[in-house]
Amino acid sequence: MDLLQRKDTFFVKLLIRFFTITMIVILIFGFSVIYYFKGFYFSQKEDEIIKNSSAVMEYLAQSFVKNDRQEIVNWLNILAKLNSGQVWLINNQGYLIFSYPYLFSEEKRFSRYETIFTGKIISRLVDASDFEDPMLLVGLPVNYNEEVEAALLIFTPIKAINSTIYQVEKLMVLISILSIFLILIISYVWSKSLATPLQNIGNIAFEISKGEFGKTMTLAKEGVSSEIDTLLDSINSMSTKLKRTIDNLIEERNKLKHVLTGMEEGIIAVNKFGEIILINESACKLLDLNRNLMGKEFAKVIRNKKVLTVFETALKKFEENWQEVLIKRGNSKQCILIHCTPIYTDNKEFWGGVALFQDISERYRFEKLQREFVANISHELKAPLTSIQGAVELLLDGVANNKIKQNNYLKMILLESNRLTDLINETLILAEIDAGGLKLHKEIINVKNLFENMRMFFNNIKKEGQEMKLIIPDEKIGIYANQEKIKQVLINLISNSVKFSPGNGMIELGTKLCDDKIKIWVKDQGIGIPDSELNNIWERFYKIDKARTPGTNSSGLGLAIVKQIIEEHQGRVFVQSELKRGSTIGFFLPIK
Repeated sequence: MDLLQRKDTFFVKLLIRFFTITMIVILIFGFSVIYYFKGFYFSQKEDEIIKNSSAVMEYLAQSFVKNDRQEIVNWLNILAKLNSGQVWLINNQGYLIFSYPYLFSEEKRFSRYETIFTGKIISRLVDASDFEDPMLLVGLPVNYNEEVEAALLIFTPIKAINSTIYQVEKLMVLISILSIFLILIISYVWSKSLATPLQNIGNIAFEISKGEFGKTMTLAKEGVSSEIDTLLDSINSMSTKLKRTIDNLIEERNKLKHVLTGMEEGIIAVNKFGEIILINESACKLLDLNRNLMGKEFAKVIRNKKVLTVFETALKKFEENWQEVLIKRGNSKQCILIHCTPIYTDNKEFWGGVALFQDISERYRFEKLQREFVANISHELKAPLTSIQGAVELLLDGVANNKIKQNNYLKMILLESNRLTDLINETLILAEIDAGGLKLHKEIINVKNLFENMRMFFNNIKKEGQEMKLIIPDEKIGIYANQEKIKQVLINLISNSVKFSPGNGMIELGTKLCDDKIKIWVKDQGIGIPDSELNNIWERFYKIDKARTPGTNSSGLGLAIVKQIIEEHQGRVFVQSELKRGSTIGFFLPIK
C-alpha cells in the first residue's frame, strides 16, 4: 500500500483515471437505458390507446353528428373502460361537451388542443388538478366525412408505468454500485501490475544516479507488458555500459594525474564559467594555493591580480596571452611566466582556458641587475650635487665678502642643482616605463577621496589668493588604477596649473562619466597654450616659449610622464586651451 501514500504516483493517477472513465461510461449507459425504457413504455401505452380507440371512433363520430347524447355517453363509457381512464369530448369551439365519468361543466372551455382539429394526434403527460394521479393524455380527432367534428381526449393513469420505470432505475443503481466495486478491484489490480514494475525500475535508476553503476534488475515475465520489459532491458544495459565507461574514465584520469604530478611547470585549467577543472601540485606550490580547489571559482582563489588578468584575457577576449608576474615570498620575489590559451571543443565552441606557469626567477634576476645598473648610474650623479649643495650652504653662512652677490649666485646654483636632481628622477621614471618595468598594482580608487588628497597638496603649493574647485557628480565614482601613479599624474597637472596661473586664479579639478570611461581634468585660468603647440606639449623636453612661461623653469618631462602613465593604464590624455584664458588638461580611464 506504499503506492497509495503519495497522490502524485503513477499508480494513483492510473487508478483514478481508469476508475473515472469507467464511472462516466456507467452513468452514461444507465441514464441512456432509463431514458430509453421511459420513452418505450409511454410509446407503447400511446399506441395501445390509439389502437383501442380506433375501433369505436367511427361510431362515436356518427353519434356526435346525429347528436344522440345517449349513444355518445355509451361510446365514451366503452372508451374509458378500454383505456382504464377518463374520456372527454370537446367541440370545435373548445368547450367540453361530454365526459366520462361525468365530471365536466358545459361552461368549461379549453384552448390548448387546437392542433387536434387540424387532424393530428397529440400525446403528452398531464398533472392537472382534475386528477389524483399523473395521466397520459392522447388527443384524437373525431372525423366524419373527412371533417373534424370534435376532439376526443383520453386520460390514462401512468402510475403503473412510473412504478415499472422506478424498478428499472433501482435495478440500474444496484448494477452500477456492484459494477463500481468490481471495477475498483480490477482497476487496482491492473494499475498495480503496471505501476509496481515501473516503481522498481525507477528505484534502480535512482541508485544509478547516485553513482552505484552496474546494478541490474529482473522482473517476472507474467503480466509484464513488452514495453516495460524493453525499458528494463534498456536500464540494465545502460547501467552496465555506464560502469564500464566510468571505469575507463577513472583509469584515464589516474594516468593524467600521474603525468601532471611529475611536471615541474604548473598547470591550471578553468571552464568558461571560471571554475577550476584541473590543477597540479606545481601550480599550487608556485601560487601558494591549497590542493582541494576543484570546482571553485578561479577569481576567488587566486590573489594575484595580474594572474587574474591573464585568465580574463583568455576567457573574455578569447586570446592567447603571455605575462610575467612577480610574487613576493618574504624578502625575495619570484618571477613566473604565465602562458594562457583558450580551449575550444571539436565543434569550435569555446570551452575554457588552460595556463602554464613557469618559474623564470633566475632570468628575471639578471634583467633586474641591468635595470639596477642604470639606476645606480643616476644615483652616482647625485653625489657631486650633494657636494655643491654643501658648498652653497657654507657660502650662505657668510664666507664670501660680497654677500649680496654671492648669495644670489649661490641661490642660483642651489636651484639648478635641485632642477638637475628633478631631471634625473624624471629621466629614471621614463626609463622605467620604456624598459617595461613600470609595475601597476591596480586597485579601485574612490575619486572623491583622491580629489580630497589633491586639495591638501594644492593648499601646500598654491599662490596667495588661488582657490581650488572640485567637481564630483557622484561620490561613488571609482577608477581601477595604480593609486600612486595617478596621484603623480594629478600632482604634475596641478603643479603646472599653479605655476602658470595668476595669484587670484581659480583652479578646477573635476570628473564625470563618459559612456564606459571616466574623464578627469585640471582647468586653470593661466596664460594658455597656442593652438600650434597643443600637439607638442606631450613630447619629452618640450617647452613653450620662455617669453610665455613665467616663474621657475621646468624640465619639460612632466607631461611626457603623465602621458606614459595614463597609456600604461589603457587610457588617453587630452588638452584644451585658449591663449590668455587658461587651459584644461586631463585624461580618460576605463571605469571599474
